[in-house]
Amino acid sequence: MLMELVAFHIAVLLCVAGLLVAAAVGDVRRYRISNRLCVAMVVLFPFFVLTAPHSLDWKQHAMVFALVGTSGYAMFLGHLAGAGDMKLLAVTGLWAGPHLVAVLLVTTALAGGVLALVVAVVTWIKNRSARLAHQPEVPVSRVPIPYGIAIAAGGFNVLYRLSQPILFPG
Repeated sequence: MLMELVAFHIAVLLCVAGLLVAAAVGDVRRYRISNRLCVAMVVLFPFFVLTAPHSLDWKQHAMVFALVGTSGYAMFLGHLAGAGDMKLLAVTGLWAGPHLVAVLLVTTALAGGVLALVVAVVTWIKNRSARLAHQPEVPVSRVPIPYGIAIAAGGFNVLYRLSQPILFPG
């Protein structure tokens, strides 16, 4: 019975990893993160809690979800971030909980910085080609950044850390 719970627990973590990949791909393709993906991550969380090899205080995880969601909503209202990005960050914060929320946010910020540099370089290369072809350039400040990639990177770090006590006990 214990092995089945552990296998189910790992399966839940893998499903969430798949949802993060889908969110990142959707953000790259359409600059949209589906609400269905975020809802699916919320729906999977109780299964994660119920099959965890150690007790989890789900109320603290819910509190992190609420705090990150509220902060994200304020950022959205201030036109500092997209709504889909903030929903994905909030639901990933649910999984991170109080012990891994700093890991999530720092990893996301670092990955976001790298992503912004990549977008800036790609835009510079495209603008250089456009100049040579006598076409209009696109200002770097106008190029959207699919930040779902960075949030997914932070989420992968959280999922990796959540899986460690199960994969390597002791």
